[in-house]
Amino acid sequence: MAFAAAAAVVTLNVGGELFQTTTATLSRAGTSSTLAALGPSSPSAPHFLDGDPRLFSQLLSFLRHGRLPAPAPPSAALLAEARRFALEGALLASISPASAFAPLSLRLSALLPLAGRAASSAVAVCASTPQPASLVAAHGGVVTCFDAALATRTSVLTPLPAVDSLVAVSPALALAGARDFPGVHLCRFSDDATAAAPLAASVPDVLSWPGSSSATVLSMVATAASGAPSAPWLFASFESARRNSSAIVAFDLNSLSPVAEIGRKEVFGADVEAAIPATKLGWLGEHNLLLAAGSHSSPGGVVGDIRLWDVRASVTVPVWEVREKEDCFADVSASDALSALFKVGAASGEVFMADLRRLGNGGGIGLEPWVCIGDGQRAAAAASSRRKEGNGCKIECYCNWVFVARGADVEVWTQVELAPEAGGKKVMKRNWVGSGPSIGEEAVKEKAKIVSWAFGGSRMALARADKRSVELWDSAPAAICANT
Repeated sequence: MAFAAAAAVVTLNVGGELFQTTTATLSRAGTSSTLAALGPSSPSAPHFLDGDPRLFSQLLSFLRHGRLPAPAPPSAALLAEARRFALEGALLASISPASAFAPLSLRLSALLPLAGRAASSAVAVCASTPQPASLVAAHGGVVTCFDAALATRTSVLTPLPAVDSLVAVSPALALAGARDFPGVHLCRFSDDATAAAPLAASVPDVLSWPGSSSATVLSMVATAASGAPSAPWLFASFESARRNSSAIVAFDLNSLSPVAEIGRKEVFGADVEAAIPATKLGWLGEHNLLLAAGSHSSPGGVVGDIRLWDVRASVTVPVWEVREKEDCFADVSASDALSALFKVGAASGEVFMADLRRLGNGGGIGLEPWVCIGDGQRAAAAASSRRKEGNGCKIECYCNWVFVARGADVEVWTQVELAPEAGGKKVMKRNWVGSGPSIGEEAVKEKAKIVSWAFGGSRMALARADKRSVELWDSAPAAICANT
């Protein structure tokens, strides 16, 4: 037994300094790392690695304990050393894991300034790499990528006047779109040909709707790495320049080639409500469903469509759809974890929930799938009087929580279980992120309206109107660089 233990010891000579560890520790680096392939060796015949022993000692400590010795984020030099041994992703994931996300503990931890005079208009995080993913922000026609440690940033100038739709595909690639400019534009943040792999060099810099090259992009969403039927997909909602047709196009993220056209609509005559394009897309990986929603405002009120597509079954017939007329959604989102759809009423501003497990063909839960989890009486009164209290509100689901942006503030809905004497049912309860709603005119001015947001790891990123920076809120602020 003692011989077996001794045989598992690995001696390393890193830049002239000896280190001793075990094969089990090195195996935690993963099969893609050269460290995992190193076998047992003695002090008289160590493996030689040409590197900085000070940096390597930190990487070895990370492999042993799953975290860095110090709470500070890794330096650029340490990230570069980690990249040599294919440890960068795991190292960045340890900074802000999704398991540490706690919405009521979110605190403003970093203010990321953006170069230039344009205000931030969109933010996104990469969902295909270990959490926390890199953060991407658009300001004017420029897209800037911050790595997960906030140690480096890279900016790309696009031909777009102002980006309003943004998807982070990888730390080296993002896709940007604008409603008044044709196509989805590729933003490459690395000159390294392998960084944006598996994209081929022949991939065009602009993705378009096949057969309608002048179409503008309205919304985009990417699936997780294993979320699509055979490969990760990008879904982009397009509308023709004449605004008489629309469709959702699925692109294979491995090649960025179009693979399917979903739910094509045509406008005939003046009936624009017959072909409302999707302006909000969402992906439910656990259910393999694509959420597509769009609305149209007219003197008679707001009308909208919400559809769920199983793209493996049909690209012409959704598995469920509803036409929204009374208290139509201002925004809608879907939660895998809660198996539900959520919306903010455009008239009432109240939050509604529809259970995915009860939705089906033929209209779902009767004629009305929604249950108000806010103030039902207030919602009914607002709908009947055609108020517009929900205009501009945003809603997003992350893990087990539902977030609603109301102007400058963020509320969070959590699912709680009532005591047995109260029935033991699960209900949704509302709270506020941070200090809650702004009080006073000066506070409102300081906290400008939220125009875009994104979630990843233990973080929430906010872009505010007329602000040339991105706010980063974190549940574990000790691991974040402030005011990078």
